[in-house]
Amino acid sequence: MSNPLISIIMPCYKAESTIDYSLKGILNQTYQNWELLLIIDGSNDILLDKVKSSSKNDKRIKIIYSKNNRGVIRTRNIGIRLSSGSWIAFCDADDYWLPHKLTDQILKAKEENASIICSAFCFYYSGSNRLDLIQTKKIIDYSVMLKTNAIPMSTAILKVDSYGKHYFPAIPDNFVHEDYAFWLTILQNRSIKIAYISEVSTHILKSHRSRSSNKLLSAKSHAYVLSNYTTLPSHRIALLMISYIYNAILKRYSSRFSLN
Repeated sequence: MSNPLISIIMPCYKAESTIDYSLKGILNQTYQNWELLLIIDGSNDILLDKVKSSSKNDKRIKIIYSKNNRGVIRTRNIGIRLSSGSWIAFCDADDYWLPHKLTDQILKAKEENASIICSAFCFYYSGSNRLDLIQTKKIIDYSVMLKTNAIPMSTAILKVDSYGKHYFPAIPDNFVHEDYAFWLTILQNRSIKIAYISEVSTHILKSHRSRSSNKLLSAKSHAYVLSNYTTLPSHRIALLMISYIYNAILKRYSSRFSLN
C-alpha cells in the first residue's frame, strides 16, 4: 500500500500538563492515514476531559479508559492488541512529534525496504526553550543494539510483518528499559532492516525526576535485560556491561564540560 494505516499507541498516566502538547504534534502530522489508540491508565476524569476536548471529535482518535493503573507495559500491549494498522508507532504522552515525522518515515521505509524506522530527536525541558539534539546510530542492527538502545521508542515505527504483532515482555516493577527488551526480543529472532533518519522527528521530555534518569537503576536494568531477553553467555554480558558503564561515564563527563 502506498498510504498504509499507522496505529499510534499512546499510554497516558497523570499526563494532564503535557497531553495537549503531544496531541497537537499528532494532529498536525502531514501524513493523515493514522489511528491513535490513547489509553488512559488509571481513573482520571480530568485527563479524560482534556483528551476529549483536544481530540475535537476526530474519529481517528480512539480513547480507551482503564479505571485500574496497569503500568506502561500492559497499557502499550493493550494498544498493540487493539490496533488495526499495518504499521505501529509509539508516542508517550509527554513527547511531541514534528509535523513531517510520519511522512518522512513512510518514505524512508519504501526507499530502503525497512521494517523499523527511527530518527534523531531533541530532549526538551519543561518551562524552558532549551533543546538538546541527540543522534543515536546511523547504522543499527542487533549487534549495535546489544551495546546500546539506539531506537528511541517515541521516534520509531514498526511494520506488522508475517510474524504478526509483537508485544512488550513483562519486566519486574523494580526495573526500567522495557523498550530495550521489546527491541531485543524482536531483533534476536528476525532479520529486520532498520533505517535511521538523521533529521529530528521528535521532542522528548527530559525529566530529572523520572525513574529512567536514575543512572544506577538504568545500569541494573540494562544488565537485567541482557541477562533475561538474550541468549548471550555471562562473560559476553559482562563485557557489554563494562562497555555500557564506560560510555555512560564518558558521556556524563563530556556533557559536563560542553558549551550550550
